[in-house]
Amino acid sequence: MSPIKNIGIIGGGQLARMLSMSCADLGFHVHIYCPESDCPAAQVSNSITNGDYKDKNKLRHFSKSLDILTYEFENIDSSGLREIEKEITIYPPVKSLEIAQDRFLEKSFLLDLGIRTTPFYKVDDFSDLELLVKKKKKQFIIKTRRFGYDGKGQIRVKNYSDLRQKFSKQLIPPSIAEEVLDFDKEISIILARDTKGEIKAFEAAENQHKGGILFSSLVPAKISKETRQEAILISKKIASNLNYIGVIGVEFFLKNQKLYVNEFAPRVHNSGHWTMDASNISQFEQHIRAISGLPLLSPERYADVNMYNLIGTLHTKKQFHTNSKLYLYGKSEVRSGRKMGHINVIKKGAKSSLLE
Repeated sequence: MSPIKNIGIIGGGQLARMLSMSCADLGFHVHIYCPESDCPAAQVSNSITNGDYKDKNKLRHFSKSLDILTYEFENIDSSGLREIEKEITIYPPVKSLEIAQDRFLEKSFLLDLGIRTTPFYKVDDFSDLELLVKKKKKQFIIKTRRFGYDGKGQIRVKNYSDLRQKFSKQLIPPSIAEEVLDFDKEISIILARDTKGEIKAFEAAENQHKGGILFSSLVPAKISKETRQEAILISKKIASNLNYIGVIGVEFFLKNQKLYVNEFAPRVHNSGHWTMDASNISQFEQHIRAISGLPLLSPERYADVNMYNLIGTLHTKKQFHTNSKLYLYGKSEVRSGRKMGHINVIKKGAKSSLLE
């Protein structure tokens, strides 16, 4: 048993909703902090505090009733968390959040660990960008350093003429320019690390994006055993060097059998939703176990599975067989590009896998 009783989650979206349900399964009380009173997590949690993520006083008051605090997304004012970190344990550590929040810091951190990434360049103003495109004569993805997700804050530049069309000489936000990689596959690794440093990794997922938003995850990924093992080792290296506690998602590009880390997410990850139905433990329960001091379970995959996001709709025209599980997130408004739910399609009779 864990001495922890009350777990706080900053954020009230679908990830917080599914974390809340795992908290309940394990006997914890869960408390949500979110600006919206009708957020998805509010429907399944013990209590909710409505407040701005930048309101340090309200965050501090919220944390006083908690034993431990976690979060469901990266776009949080980390200075507020730094303040309350003096009074309450926050997992994953705020340092991990701060690195993941800034794409230049994140890529530099990976580079310092000797981990391969696509070539990237710091961009502070338009002249930096103009000079880079003229000099390199390559295609770039221009990404804001902060507050970008699901393809937001990203612009592809093909050449100098394209640059002049898409950018003016006005001030641009601090950004990075990444050389475009014509990759063969995108894969991800979801793993958990607990307070004792023990790590358990899930099976690799092969991902497809549409418009910068994850559309589907195929598990197991169609990659070699050597590539899978290398991806897990790289992910473990990242988690260990961050002294990470909780579930982390690491995204990779695969090109000519070489792995390039795209980014890591200091939280449960969309490409791990398949674990809810094709594994003996979900990523959500594993995260709660990791942060609360309960032992991690070795994730055994029982069957092959495809996960599909419902983006901007509650329905799908695709016909799935009966061995499928639908999850709707309880969002009050359907909007274009908004994740409204997901479907796990289980393939019967598929060979299971056990990863230690």
